[in-house]
Amino acid sequence: MKKLLVSALLSLYVPICGAAEFPLSVKAENGVVKLEKKPERIVVLEFGLLDELKLLGVKPVGMGKSDNTEGQDPAHLQEFIKDIPGVGTRDEPSLEAIAKLKPDLIIGEVTFISGLLPQLNKIAPTILLNGILGDPAEQVKNLKILASITNTEDKVDGIVKHHDEIRRKAIDLSMKSKPKTVLMGFITPSGIFRVLSSNAIATPILKDLNKTNLIKDTSVMHRVDITVEGVLQKNPDQIVILLTDGDLAPYEKLKANPLWKDVRAFKQNQVYFLDRNVWAKTHGIEAMEVMYEEAIQSGFLDGTQQKLSSNKNNI
Repeated sequence: MKKLLVSALLSLYVPICGAAEFPLSVKAENGVVKLEKKPERIVVLEFGLLDELKLLGVKPVGMGKSDNTEGQDPAHLQEFIKDIPGVGTRDEPSLEAIAKLKPDLIIGEVTFISGLLPQLNKIAPTILLNGILGDPAEQVKNLKILASITNTEDKVDGIVKHHDEIRRKAIDLSMKSKPKTVLMGFITPSGIFRVLSSNAIATPILKDLNKTNLIKDTSVMHRVDITVEGVLQKNPDQIVILLTDGDLAPYEKLKANPLWKDVRAFKQNQVYFLDRNVWAKTHGIEAMEVMYEEAIQSGFLDGTQQKLSSNKNNI
């Protein structure tokens, strides 16, 4: 299965020759969008797609931001976006703020803003893609689309090869240990454990890394709430707590439950702390590179037992 996925990825990064010619017809999730000329003023409403524009060296004039429950915008994008105006959140952008920027192209996430498509199209041609829900192959597809729009096709091959090298390194390390069952999620300030569902994009990525998400339920929000009793019933080999801006306080509330000491992953020092921004919030190509590197360095992939005093990513 892993060989097939790698082959699929490899097949997607055949070098593209020649610059795109305009008018250009772009096949997107909202149908074929015709662009009369190369866009110069792009507004992007999803972090994964912003991630890929960054890799292509294209800076948008406006962007959708995190909402107030998600913490800061992704760390790997912060330097790049520090002077890009916000236009509201990714799923509830301000039409007025977008219009003021006079964009000639709007790019967004199909699951977030399909309902706003008629209004957005009145401002500028709008392309909707699978950004946050795109698996690795889908992200390469997005990269190619964005490259054709911005005449940066010559960068695609190198970007994807670099990504695949990091991904291959993570897979190879994960295969050195036995397959592991996992619960992965974030904890609310009140101490509720929200684990990623089977249809969350992290689930197939975990499978690629020799891990199995024990949650089989699907959810529109890509997460389900689970009690400590539910964790005990699932009895995972490993637990991953996705931290919001590195905040451990919600986990301390969860850990205060006396049943937590009976959780096998806790007793065996297999509770890991990774970044919610990249595992549950954005899945662009660079974000996935950060994800793989974090999984390697934390010890999560090979089950390395580390003390909090020596590595803050594991307790």
